[in-house]
Amino acid sequence: MTTTQLKVRSLLEELIERETGLNNENDPENFTIARDYALNKIKTHKFGRTNHFDVISRLDGMEEKFRVLATDALADALQSRVATLKELTDIGGANNFTPETLHLLLELSRDPIKYTRLEDLDLLNTDRTPEKELTWEDIIADDPLEGEIWDDVDFAAESSDAWSGDEVAVLPIRERLRRARDEAQTQISKPKKKKRRRDDEESDDDDDMDNGDVESFVVEGDHEGLEEMKDAQYWERRVEATDEEVDVALGGATRLDDVWLVSELQALREVIFMLLGHPCVLLKRGRDGDDCVVWIDPEELENRFALRHTSMKGFESILEWFSAKGTELNRIRAFTQTKEDSPEKQSFIAAIEEKLAELNQELITIEAKYVGQGSSQPVSLIALQSQLDPLIRPFASLCRIITNPPITSYLEQLYLSACALQSVNNIPSYIFIATIFFSCLRTYLRPIRLWMETGSIPLGGTGDFLIQCTKSPEGSAAETPDLGSFWHTQFSLRRTPHGSIAAPSFIHPIASRILATGKSVIFLSHLAPSSPTLSQDDTAYDLTYSSVCTSHLAPFSSLFLAAFNRWISARHHNISSRLRAHLFSSSTNLHRSLDALEFLYFSRNGHLFDQLSSTIFRKLDQKSAAWSDRFLLTENVQTVFQDHPCVDINRLRMSVKSGLFARPGSKDSLGRKSVHPLENVEITYQLPWPILNIVTIDSFAIYRSVFTFLLQLRRARYLLERTQKRAADKQALRIRQKLLWFTGVVVSYLTDLVLRPLSERLRKEMDKAADVDEMVTVHKRFVQDVKEQCLLGSKLQPIHRGIIAVLNLAVKFCRLQEGFHEGDKGGRDSRMRRREGSCSSDDEDMDGGSSRGSQASPSSRGASTVWGDAEEAEKVVGDIGGELDEQVAFVKDGLRGVSRAGVMPHLEMLAEMLEGYGAGWGE
Repeated sequence: MTTTQLKVRSLLEELIERETGLNNENDPENFTIARDYALNKIKTHKFGRTNHFDVISRLDGMEEKFRVLATDALADALQSRVATLKELTDIGGANNFTPETLHLLLELSRDPIKYTRLEDLDLLNTDRTPEKELTWEDIIADDPLEGEIWDDVDFAAESSDAWSGDEVAVLPIRERLRRARDEAQTQISKPKKKKRRRDDEESDDDDDMDNGDVESFVVEGDHEGLEEMKDAQYWERRVEATDEEVDVALGGATRLDDVWLVSELQALREVIFMLLGHPCVLLKRGRDGDDCVVWIDPEELENRFALRHTSMKGFESILEWFSAKGTELNRIRAFTQTKEDSPEKQSFIAAIEEKLAELNQELITIEAKYVGQGSSQPVSLIALQSQLDPLIRPFASLCRIITNPPITSYLEQLYLSACALQSVNNIPSYIFIATIFFSCLRTYLRPIRLWMETGSIPLGGTGDFLIQCTKSPEGSAAETPDLGSFWHTQFSLRRTPHGSIAAPSFIHPIASRILATGKSVIFLSHLAPSSPTLSQDDTAYDLTYSSVCTSHLAPFSSLFLAAFNRWISARHHNISSRLRAHLFSSSTNLHRSLDALEFLYFSRNGHLFDQLSSTIFRKLDQKSAAWSDRFLLTENVQTVFQDHPCVDINRLRMSVKSGLFARPGSKDSLGRKSVHPLENVEITYQLPWPILNIVTIDSFAIYRSVFTFLLQLRRARYLLERTQKRAADKQALRIRQKLLWFTGVVVSYLTDLVLRPLSERLRKEMDKAADVDEMVTVHKRFVQDVKEQCLLGSKLQPIHRGIIAVLNLAVKFCRLQEGFHEGDKGGRDSRMRRREGSCSSDDEDMDGGSSRGSQASPSSRGASTVWGDAEEAEKVVGDIGGELDEQVAFVKDGLRGVSRAGVMPHLEMLAEMLEGYGAGWGE
């Protein structure tokens, strides 16, 4: 490994250790993986070297620019340094990174003419010689060690007694040293000398200071203060009771030698220590494995301590009150020490710690009033109890929230607790809990706000988030989201195993709006990628206690839900209004798509519908096998609607289910003998994907059912209108008139009294809808109303089958009249016998239709009659007339029965319309 590689490796190891904290000692495995990965990336990088010719060219261009702008001094400085750099190094060398450095400096440069100061270049002068360090040789050369002061002292010449006495032998040398020191520091030590002189005059130890004794610097301790502090420690120093205190403090039941009297100030400080979470002597901590419990031992308390001027029972009673409060505070403090990964729980703990800090500060302030210097505050445990009760009482509600099993989230428990406390007029505790609630709510709403403004589900901890992605995300390679069903299938509310929304109860009323807002943001990003994202000011509609709880008279739930609704509406209304504008724009015009569906499926334009159906019926009657070809049908329907502005014919298709009309051994495989085969004719209109999220694919089943019903009615009327009229046969004319009346009434009811009013109401409600969810709801209600009022609901199936049975009778009647007409031309009897072979297939079709009729209505009992002469034919016509009357009566009775039950009163109108049919056409 070369020197360069070793250097790179060393730099990478240092970088990894600084950024990740990993090194070869604490985690060698991960450290080696990170280092090898970084080395491999450096070796195999795809970035080329900087072109040194380009760098030199840019520097030359910069020099020329300086000279053009009349800054020759700056240009000369740049030219000289570039020339020096070329002399000192090979810029184009393989191992020379000077081009990269110069390129970096060029990229970082900003207006060098304005910001460059040539005088700063003097600071880079490398010709300056470093200052020479001061050595002892230089000092001695400047000031030789000459003179009496530097003479050596002959200690051996003096006796040991003289040396150990009063230091007379060394005194002249010390005097000379002090004199020399004073002369050298004359100017700088004048204030100090004056101060020392004043101190020497006031001090009684001047001689000791002059002689340099260490004892002169020792400060005497405050022995009296130490004794006072020891006296205050009653648990270390016993204060025995006197006979005068027996009656009050002890009640005469305890030996005086075993009792230590405690002053009320000492007991007060012990209580404050305990409330602060510190250990104390009067109150014990920890019991039965629970370290949070604060309790008193009555036996030990009676035998060891006593409070002056207070009975033992009273002393125990007040200590029990403080111990209960201390237990609650200890449980709360223990809860704050737990480790939580959820941001909501972390914010809950932080809010509790803030409240505990405020309580601790209040306790310290109270203690300072009693123990401060010159304090004249009367000492009383009862007064302390009264003073601390309003401060500590709110923590009892908080303790209950913490200690109860977490069936629901802490946020919901705080909300319910605030509502309950306000309802019982516990205002201090209500304010305390509500303040913590809003602190936690801010954290809980942060991911909800991110979802509502950007449509993003927060990374990490998504298992607790209100919204869940039901399909793979858009960027996933496994699955691409279907934009046509995006609104209904991509995202949903997270629910518990019991089916309720996995969120606090106050979220439930507006959870759907939260979901809709985020989906609207994503929907709009697909619909208009250039549209700006939603953003709100952090301070707008901020939910805090001061902004929400403006009155204590109004219920907290009402105040909060109103404010929360404003907070949601501020974001929901913004994005929903923008999305509605795009949905009603020209590119994805919702009204245009609804109009197209009405024209295609609901026969809004009767002329176009007749033109379309007549073409199909004409080919069907001509027995053309190609009538069901989907390409011809599509061409036909596109031709009919090509000039209509609402219909995009490129999205329009028409087809027939294959193999549904062919029957083995049947000469007529086209199904011309009833209206049931028309159920297989399907018309398909492909809506734009934004509209498909409102008009869902499931609703097209109802559209097709209405189209089929109208097509069947039109088929019967088409055949009746083309039936040859025979004036001599009054019975046939009466039946034909009844059938025309019946089909005309039903068609008028469907188109004029049901479909058109419902479509107009749909457009008005769509214009008023606030968001996509409301549009979807409006359309679902519209489709359901269409289904019920068009007699397509499950409860109205018998009535619908009765109407279809009447239409099948109309087809049978028309085929019979067609046979009479052909018989008049070429011998009716012979032709009837020739048609006898095909009559069985006709009967099969009719039986299939009758099987779908009402079980309560009469069957098509004349469907299998084969006639050979006119009398039999007339009998068949009479049977058709009788069955027609029975079927119509059944339909009217069914409509009235349902209407009178109060389920669908609108059906009474159809029954009344059917009452007038056949008037004036009696026997």
